Amino acid sequence: MLARLAENLFWAGRYIERAEDTARMVDVTYHTLLESPPQETTHAYTQLLEVLHLTGAYEASGGGDRAITPEDVCAFLVRDPGNAGSIVSSISYARENARSVRELISSELWEAVNHLHFTLRARDLDADLADQPFELFRIVKQSCQTVSGVALETMPRDDAWRFLTLGRQLERAEMTCRLLNVRFSQLVDYSAPVAFHHWIAVLKSASGLEAFRKRYRASMDPSEVVEFLLLAPDFPRSVRFALETAERQLDHLGGRTGRATRLLGRTRASLQYRDVVELMDEGLHPFLDQLQDEVAAVADAVATEFFRQSPEGSMYAVATT
Repeated sequence: MLARLAENLFWAGRYIERAEDTARMVDVTYHTLLESPPQETTHAYTQLLEVLHLTGAYEASGGGDRAITPEDVCAFLVRDPGNAGSIVSSISYARENARSVRELISSELWEAVNHLHFTLRARDLDADLADQPFELFRIVKQSCQTVSGVALETMPRDDAWRFLTLGRQLERAEMTCRLLNVRFSQLVDYSAPVAFHHWIAVLKSASGLEAFRKRYRASMDPSEVVEFLLLAPDFPRSVRFALETAERQLDHLGGRTGRATRLLGRTRASLQYRDVVELMDEGLHPFLDQLQDEVAAVADAVATEFFRQSPEGSMYAVATT
């Protein structure tokens, strides 16, 4: 497969995952804060920008002195064309990447991505955000899940499938790490009754509340939430599950001798055999910082190994060129 096509598939997977995760997290934040005081609302949307790694981009979009308001943050995350991480931008980039590899993906997958793109273009997003944001987020989440499901059911397990899945899983692992890192550092000082509801929001942000309750019943112990989102071997949005899935794709793509595969194997093994109690005693925040850096290093190694002409090249979103 041409390096350019492999990169397009990798980024298409990342952008679809990014759009779905953003829609879910904005939706959870919006519903959690419907009856909250203004100071808590500002704090929650500040955290949301941190989780999505867009604090600097948000500030820059307002000249460095932009206030944090729910209306501005939601507009920035949903429709701002200057924000490469917004939902509209992510779907647009995913479509452009998918369009460039039409011969490698199924017609049904292309139609699903194309339909989502034009659905968002046809909507009055400002009116949606003002009147029924929950409906807009539902459409985005379900449509992204449809795209993933169509890919699952219609694509052969060839290199095209593997690059698409690899991008999606690395994006997911990094997003879950940031979600835990930002939220945990803010929640450790909360009183138990208040923290209980916030931990529910964290689990909802990863579509994990029901699965968590099946395993831990009525408990909402922070260490169990961390263990579930980091280490659950059977929950699709845990970091461990995402890394194991990505590792299987790399095994097929580059064998066990590639640098990206070795980096990912070490990262996955280091996480898999951690004891969550010891981890929290030693310090969860530095560990999650390191884990995020390692996942980013894997993505960079994938780019160097499969996409770049030389190690000095830079990873870029093909859709922007």
